[in-house]
Amino acid sequence: MPVLQLDDQQFPLKTGANRIGAGADADVVVPGYSVAAVDAIVDAGSTPTIRRASGSSHVLVNGVLLGPEPTPLVHGDRLEVAGRELRYADDAKNGATQFFAASEIAALTGARRSGTARATTASGGRIVSLVDGKEYGIPADGLVFGRDAACDVVVPQAEVSRRHAEILPEATGYFVKDISSNGVFVNGERVQGEHLLARADIVRIGSEEFRFYADVAPSVTPRPIDSIVIPPSIDEALVPPPPAPPARHAESRPALAELEMLNEGPTKGTRYDIRSPLTHIGRGAHNDVELHDESVSDSHAKLQRRDDGWYVVDMESTNGTYLGGIRIAGERRIDGSPDIRFGGLKFRFTVVGDFDADAKGSRTIAAMRPPAAAGRAPAKVLTGQPMAKMPSPPEASTPVAESEKTGGTPTTVWVVIGLAVVTAVAFFLLKG
Repeated sequence: MPVLQLDDQQFPLKTGANRIGAGADADVVVPGYSVAAVDAIVDAGSTPTIRRASGSSHVLVNGVLLGPEPTPLVHGDRLEVAGRELRYADDAKNGATQFFAASEIAALTGARRSGTARATTASGGRIVSLVDGKEYGIPADGLVFGRDAACDVVVPQAEVSRRHAEILPEATGYFVKDISSNGVFVNGERVQGEHLLARADIVRIGSEEFRFYADVAPSVTPRPIDSIVIPPSIDEALVPPPPAPPARHAESRPALAELEMLNEGPTKGTRYDIRSPLTHIGRGAHNDVELHDESVSDSHAKLQRRDDGWYVVDMESTNGTYLGGIRIAGERRIDGSPDIRFGGLKFRFTVVGDFDADAKGSRTIAAMRPPAAAGRAPAKVLTGQPMAKMPSPPEASTPVAESEKTGGTPTTVWVVIGLAVVTAVAFFLLKG
């Protein structure tokens, strides 16, 4: 039976909605500081989830602020409601330890750290689950893994001991310590006692994997013994230096959406503007959004806007793409403002502006070429230069009348009129 633990008190959860808050009408009364009577609702069933009772509710799950969408609950999750911390536990996940052979567990280990090992300091330590994307900070007194609900990170599996492993900060970095029966694996190899972790190491507890992060230790560059500066020759001095590559101009297109970093650390809250309907995301320099992290593939995923909304597409990445805590295969439409995780980096995706208006304004109407007339070859148009004016075709020569050629009265008529006038004048002169 699933229960919520508040200090030493347990509250059994009924099937269906369980209201949690400081008010007297809540199913699980949490004496704390809250202006609302009910802050959270736990839906207990085959897949238990927790959601906010209202938009103003302040609820945390494993130290991460709960958004508008419900999130699934697993055995050992830490909830913060009305300023008090509760534990979610399921008795069905708290059975006896099941022993496995080391070869069987080793067969399950496939994840390894990509790239060279980078040493860390004893600060900024955190781990990110590669199963559900949850993030856990490593406090000064260490982080405990195990099956028991009292552990900091609960792995509800039969092969996991009640207290399975610890990650402790020391002067030279963070060490993982094996206190289990079935062992702890780092990058596919079983830990013998203690092991110093490097940034982006994969820690396996049972069959679940966690990626380790911490502040990178500063690299010390040795000073060269001989540093001789050779002046350039006369010929080299006369040759002008190669032109610098053109600077990337500032993006002038408006943002269509944005990604906000949710991982704890100095980069938390970093925002990436999505300015193209098709945006590529990955570690390589060819991507629109570059994520410099070992858990991100060179070409990891892409965001694409279509007529019915935004889609996230996984590009067969090594560590996967997760939408709302669920790993996707292929593509998935983004509804609301869920969290999206690329490898070990988690973001909140938010659409900027009115999608319908932007979508209508971004559509392109393709111009259709009219069909060519029968028996006539289509005219060839050369782009990039003005078209010369084509001469008009010659008109067919047809016989025309003499009046049409001169544009007036025929010549014969004018001769007859002239003779008549001369005759008339002579007649009047002879008569007088």
